[in-house]
Amino acid sequence: MRGFWEGFEKRALEEDKKETYSKWRGLVNMGPGELKSFLHSEEGQKAGLSKSEASSQGIKRGRDSGFAILKMKEKPPEEWSPAQWAWAKRQINFITRMKGNPGPLFDEKGRKTRKHTSLLIWGHDPKK
Repeated sequence: MRGFWEGFEKRALEEDKKETYSKWRGLVNMGPGELKSFLHSEEGQKAGLSKSEASSQGIKRGRDSGFAILKMKEKPPEEWSPAQWAWAKRQINFITRMKGNPGPLFDEKGRKTRKHTSLLIWGHDPKK
């Protein structure tokens, strides 16, 4: 009976990974070059909370997620670590939540809002 449950758990885990990757791939729509350019731009370096601000709030920085995405995009999902799978779920949750927040992506002068920049730093270009 043990073999049955182990097989069942393995199949359930694989299905969860397939679903997670499908969602992640749809939401993290920036390519490595685009994301790297944004993260290293003046705008990208100012985006998100500082390490100390994030730490004081007990959260991770968006820039950390951006750099994690770059590492994740360098290899196939079959080679992702458990920590990377956890990051993928965190990215899915953040992007989904942020996309659903009310408010414009651009202000009245056509400048990106904090919402727009937050999505970019988490690998989602809302214009795509």
